[in-house]
Amino acid sequence: MTDTSYKAQCHCGGVELSLFLPDGLVDPRRCDCSMCRRRGAIVASIPLADLKVMKGAELLSLYQFNIYSNYLKMQDSVGI
Repeated sequence: MTDTSYKAQCHCGGVELSLFLPDGLVDPRRCDCSMCRRRGAIVASIPLADLKVMKGAELLSLYQFNIYSNYLKMQDSVGI
């Protein structure tokens, strides 16, 4: 990994990611779900091309919210 590449994982460790962040975290914000609030987690958006699922892709499913204009991949087993 280079200085601009990072590893991340979900809360339970079932999904692992590799992130390319040449400009660091741009516009980070607080997630307001109950689990992230308890842990003080932050969230940031990055281009899809800069994210690679290294482990657990089969655990993810599409979650659409609002007027289906926003979406994210979530882990079915834990709902986050």
